[in-house]
Amino acid sequence: MALTKEQLAARKVGGSDVATILGLNPFKSVVELYHEKRGTIDVDDLSDNLAVEAGNVLENGIAELAASRMTRQWGRPVKLRRCNLTLSHPKYDWLTIHIDRDVVGEDRGVELKNVGARAARNWGEPGTDEIPDYYLPQPMTYMLIKDYPVWTVAGYFGGDDLRLYELQRDKDWDEIIITKTHDFWFKNVLEGVPPAIDVEGPRALEILRRVYPGTDGSTVEGGDDLEHWRFVCQEAAEKANMYEKMSENAKAHLLAVLGEGAILTFPSGASLERKLVERKEFTVAASKHYQARFKKGKA
Repeated sequence: MALTKEQLAARKVGGSDVATILGLNPFKSVVELYHEKRGTIDVDDLSDNLAVEAGNVLENGIAELAASRMTRQWGRPVKLRRCNLTLSHPKYDWLTIHIDRDVVGEDRGVELKNVGARAARNWGEPGTDEIPDYYLPQPMTYMLIKDYPVWTVAGYFGGDDLRLYELQRDKDWDEIIITKTHDFWFKNVLEGVPPAIDVEGPRALEILRRVYPGTDGSTVEGGDDLEHWRFVCQEAAEKANMYEKMSENAKAHLLAVLGEGAILTFPSGASLERKLVERKEFTVAASKHYQARFKKGKA
């Protein structure tokens, strides 16, 4: 069931939503965020997300380490203060934020990030503003709402490796954030007009399954332009099946030569290895899903 106007008004646009609205979030699309705000799909449940759990547990420690490193680098005592308030812009009140820490006595905030090993390659040199694109809009939004000239991002990479990144407020970023979030909130969410789904995107099918998880039983008539995509879909599936059979046939030729051997070598230096793989018995829980299949039309 969609949310009431009162419930919608309470949701607003958060600092972590801005990257999604700008198309920079690889984990969530703007159309998914729209449906979450409208209440037509559930907000992602991150309670079992191990990275989120680790970040929550380590937050205080990262904050203490960041304050210590900032004190050492700046040559003056630095104290960080937790902020539990929901902050909104006095003029652009659809924008709301929850910041990690304020620097006591200064117009500066600190964002704390627990950086996983696989994500480390996306971070640049300490002391620069080279943080991942999908994180960048967050502190930029914080500076806009808090009216701060600078924000520190403290990235913790494990062990004693904590790196400080410095971001300066940018008026162009202010304008982009204000314009894009305004349009998303007022023209999409409040008007009930969903953004277009990027059907060419890498998560297109996943997004469509999430946004349209079921069926209402109705029939939708497609035009002649959709015949092209039906043809492409069916032809690609047929070719995939053909190539899968060719692959199986080629493997059978090779395994017949290998016989009871373990490794078959080739003049190129490549090899085919066969070994026993054992898996423990398990039971698959009952489940259900919707399936989309083509049916032949009338001749």
